[in-house]
Amino acid sequence: MMDKAIEINKRCPEECRDFSIMISNMRKGTLLLRWTTINIENIDNPVQCYHYECFNTDGTSQNCSVNYADQEEANEFFWSLKTLYQQQFASDHRHGRSKSTNSNSK
Repeated sequence: MMDKAIEINKRCPEECRDFSIMISNMRKGTLLLRWTTINIENIDNPVQCYHYECFNTDGTSQNCSVNYADQEEANEFFWSLKTLYQQQFASDHRHGRSKSTNSNSK
């Protein structure tokens, strides 16, 4: 999953922050990768957005994102989240080292 976070961070290194692996009782059996983007084009009114991607518990992508119909359902989901792991930036710590051959590193 953090490989996906590294990919996302490479696409938006100036705006993407706070990568987290999370769970929610509203999405049983699913791991969620959450990150924030901050748009500061208008310095007086910066806009922060949360983004989510869903993964199976083995780390494979479910190719979906999280969307809700109304604010009440969105708030319920938001408050149900529990953080398992958090990293401010998604850095590739393997840079300059030999890459792992472990296929379980997601």
